[in-house]
Amino acid sequence: MQDMLGGLVESVSSGQSLSEAMAKYENIFSPLYISMVRVGETGGILEQTTAQLMGILERDEKIKTSMKNASAYPIFVLSLGIISVIVIITWILPNILATIGETVLPWPTKVLLALSGFIKTYGWLVAVVIAVLWFYLAKWTKTKGRLKWDTFKLRIPILGSVLRTIAVGRFARTLGALTKGGVSILESLSIVRDTLGNELLGRGIDDVAENVKGGTSLAEPLTRSGYFPPLLVQITSIGEQTGELDELLLNAADTFDAEADAAIAKFIAIFPAVLILLLALVIGFIIIAILLPIVMMGLGSGMF
Repeated sequence: MQDMLGGLVESVSSGQSLSEAMAKYENIFSPLYISMVRVGETGGILEQTTAQLMGILERDEKIKTSMKNASAYPIFVLSLGIISVIVIITWILPNILATIGETVLPWPTKVLLALSGFIKTYGWLVAVVIAVLWFYLAKWTKTKGRLKWDTFKLRIPILGSVLRTIAVGRFARTLGALTKGGVSILESLSIVRDTLGNELLGRGIDDVAENVKGGTSLAEPLTRSGYFPPLLVQITSIGEQTGELDELLLNAADTFDAEADAAIAKFIAIFPAVLILLLALVIGFIIIAILLPIVMMGLGSGMF
């Protein structure tokens, strides 16, 4: 950070503008950041544009924090559940069944014993395969498979709605701030495209930009894309007709942000409960598989 600030001071002292100096640090300053600063410098309103930028960045950081908090507990529960199941199947179950003897085992117990033997024999190989697949999947989702992965995420129940609502709020706030600062609609769309965090929605913005370049209004291609809610389309249409697109989008962004907060809260409430239910079913199956041979031995019954 000190090296970066020193470089900015040196560049500005040598006659470059602040936005030009920031452009040298693309890994730190996003295109949105640089564009807002450039608009502020050009119009002599750097204080106002940086205040708008601060609001956008604060909102993005709040969303990231909310999503991290929402996923922390489910990830912990899932990890603990997987470790517990592996320990039970690999060590506890065989020791318990060893005390039963040659009792005819029911099918749930046979399934767990077969799984236990597989894990003991090939567990290390499975772990290596999973790690390799995880590495290539992460790489694929960031390169060639990004479009398919982002499309899949939008189709996941609850989570897809959360991601779409967040993207819509980000679209309205960013586009409103850029157009209010004097950035052209086409340049604004190209910047907004990279702030949505979803390649499918980004390509929808590309189509919108192509139509706008051909002379079409902004609202019409937004409607045809099918990715944006009717409320955003109506606000955009009214804003274009009245010449107050920036103000209307910024006002609407608060509504979409409130919807995003509600969607995140719903996700936080439902997702952990679903994970716990699934883990309870797995643990319940294991308990049944362990108790059935004991009950059968006590009853002396061969019903299984």
